[in-house]
Amino acid sequence: MSLVGWVDQLTETCISGWAIDNADLKLELSVDVIVNSIKVATVPCVEFREDLRAAGMRDGCRGFAFEPAAYLQPGRNNLEVRITGAGLLLRGGHWVKSRPYAISTWEAAFIAAIEAYYEFSREPHICGIGAGAGELERILRQAQLPFRRFTALDVPRAPAVAQFPEKADVVVCWAYPRPSPECVRVLKSVVRDHMNQPGLLAAGFAETPDAPRQIQDAFVECGDGAVRYESLTMSPGGARRLFALAQIGHVEGAGQGRTATQPVFAHIHIPKCAGTSLRVLMTRHFGPRHLLLYVDDTYFVYGEDSLRSYLLQDLAIWGFSSHHVRAFPRWFAGREMLYVTFLRDPIQQFVSYMTHIKKYYETITSRSLLDAVPPDTPRLTLREFARWLVTNDRDIPFRENHNVNFLARHNSPAAADRLDAAKRALEQFVFVGITERMDESMSKLQAQARKAGLDFPTDPIPSENISNDYRDDLSWIHPDDEVGRLLFRSVELDRQLYDWALARL
Repeated sequence: MSLVGWVDQLTETCISGWAIDNADLKLELSVDVIVNSIKVATVPCVEFREDLRAAGMRDGCRGFAFEPAAYLQPGRNNLEVRITGAGLLLRGGHWVKSRPYAISTWEAAFIAAIEAYYEFSREPHICGIGAGAGELERILRQAQLPFRRFTALDVPRAPAVAQFPEKADVVVCWAYPRPSPECVRVLKSVVRDHMNQPGLLAAGFAETPDAPRQIQDAFVECGDGAVRYESLTMSPGGARRLFALAQIGHVEGAGQGRTATQPVFAHIHIPKCAGTSLRVLMTRHFGPRHLLLYVDDTYFVYGEDSLRSYLLQDLAIWGFSSHHVRAFPRWFAGREMLYVTFLRDPIQQFVSYMTHIKKYYETITSRSLLDAVPPDTPRLTLREFARWLVTNDRDIPFRENHNVNFLARHNSPAAADRLDAAKRALEQFVFVGITERMDESMSKLQAQARKAGLDFPTDPIPSENISNDYRDDLSWIHPDDEVGRLLFRSVELDRQLYDWALARL
């Protein structure tokens, strides 16, 4: 046997992927889904997938899908997918299931970040230091996390930190704006004299460019260099703080290991902007170290807890490509995030979307996408298709200003408008390329990657997912045509975003 496979979706509601035997492509395999060390299902690999057929895997019926929700507990879960009979692990690691209690989205994200590094499998003593300790206790109680005791302390001064009634298992502190000498002395005393081992120290500071280096130096002085970073929002619409999380007394190799220093290449794949070509280039070069986080649902968005769990499962992961990531924290899963995307002339992007749908309509399996286009799409001209889209008042992808909406809906709530929010989101990216200037863009992207110390492919970018053969008459795309005029109006904000990004390139 020559078994290969991959889990390409692993969320609270769906585990999916594929598995084949390269030595016998006719052989149908199955996979065992194991949740918290218990096998909960054996799933046959018989689902059809167009991408598998295109890759030469016979009829493409080698996929599997399973819904694990009924077997997950709130908080931390361990999941594995193994090929039945062979035991070959396709993907394993811990997964943090969100807690559906009376806490806000940002509070749930904070709890999920803590649980990614500390398993509340026993009742711990938790200590909150400084302003916000009382709020922390409220969040923990409303999230129904098990703990035996909570202690709230004022900001102590080293060495006078004997306020601890007993040693703590988890210490959370955001009392200091930066890792100052006084802060280091306090944390050093806390770690040495007031914490059980293993335990978790979480310290939040203002997020600045120098903060990671300062924090790393401080934690090394405190006696523990195994630190992870998480950019976390601490209030609705509030600024992010950079949290350092150190697993005190953690044995290297028994869990997450030490700090992963290599950044994550985060390819935010805006549809119909040459993202497929970049994704193929990354996959050819890095193989399974480059995750393909795609879901067969146009409207799906990964939660931060799900994405964090993906990245924590394997420190060898180099990066990912995805349509479905909308939050862009600078530090995530203990690693710096390097966000990259491409924009395209919005009229050309709109036409490409329509031709892609016409070309692949008969094989599209995403119900949400099929519901967003006319049922007679293959028989429509592009002008008729465009009229249907731009005159429809439903929330349909590409109906109006797709790129601005893609970037703005989940970002910059304090922005004055959608365009401002989209620009603020892109300002966090290390690179924004332009499809119409692909050679120049790729040259600059490769230079950026070298500057960041990343191994980046130097091969030319391939041409993938081309649908030019499905273009018909486009002479109607001008302001004097009724449909053309509506189309130009529908992408007005996208045009301004494109021109802004083009000037920055």
